[in-house]
Amino acid sequence: MDQDRPGSAPEKQSRRKIKIVTLFLGLIAVILLGIYLFQNRDVFSSLKNITADQVIIIIVADIAMILISSLINYVMVLRFGFTIRFRDSLLLQYSNSFLNKILPTIGGGAAFRAIYLKKKYIFPYTDFVSTLGGFYLINFLVTSLIGLFCMLSFFLEFGRTNWVIVTIFLALLLPCLGIIIFSPKIPTKQNRVLKTVQSIVNSWNLLKSDPLTTTFFCLLIILQLIIAAWQMQAGFRSIGFSTGIRETLYLSSLGIILSLINFTPDGIGIREGVYAFTSTLVNIPISGVILGSLVLRALSILTTLIIGGVSYLVLLKEIQKIEENKNPG
Repeated sequence: MDQDRPGSAPEKQSRRKIKIVTLFLGLIAVILLGIYLFQNRDVFSSLKNITADQVIIIIVADIAMILISSLINYVMVLRFGFTIRFRDSLLLQYSNSFLNKILPTIGGGAAFRAIYLKKKYIFPYTDFVSTLGGFYLINFLVTSLIGLFCMLSFFLEFGRTNWVIVTIFLALLLPCLGIIIFSPKIPTKQNRVLKTVQSIVNSWNLLKSDPLTTTFFCLLIILQLIIAAWQMQAGFRSIGFSTGIRETLYLSSLGIILSLINFTPDGIGIREGVYAFTSTLVNIPISGVILGSLVLRALSILTTLIIGGVSYLVLLKEIQKIEENKNPG
């Protein structure tokens, strides 16, 4: 059996069940979002206040965040001893965003990235999973710390917080700290969860030998969060709502966590629902939080469908050419 291949036969039935469940939950989320927007359709009148410079700020911020993610993935692959072109890393990141926005599945974009790297650079699937593990480990560590810091400041200043969200941040932070501090040895088994944890630990063992690169990753993730917070501020201002950088930094850190929950294309309905659940902390009404999120989503989709769609077609053509060269007859 080829163990260096994603989606091996024993997992197909399980994945099919997961897909059905995620589609069902995603459908419910979209329906609930649609009902809410219909009942509060007067909020759409705020869209007429959006200006061209606000649109440009949001789009530029979106491109900047894609560039940062591309750089992180590029350096991560280099750490595993493989050299790739930054151009490919950038196109892969756009393709990843494109596929995640149009596919109602978890990890659709990541699967394409794994296939492309395997085909063009002979980058093993096992190493790709480890790069994802290392990225998520550092990302969730930094993001959850920033999110908890924001929650603490809310509590100290206003005497209120959201304990459900605090629990979610802690549920991510504590395992990350456990792996970083103890680097546990995970037994080699076919259990999917254990294999995932093992790949994360292996990735961390590689990264911790290069503290300079790890620090570089942390700084890039912080920069990405700040840009996302700045973008969100522009989005809220465009529809007539104002809030502080701390509040949008909190929402941005929460958005990173919610990227795990892709029951719908790009998590539509899921993110808006969670933002609404915690809207009192950012002093924006539920309708404003939801509409602001949808404005950011719409502009992101616009750029991703154009640039990401072209990127996906370019890389897909390269894969097809590689296959044709392998099988000329």
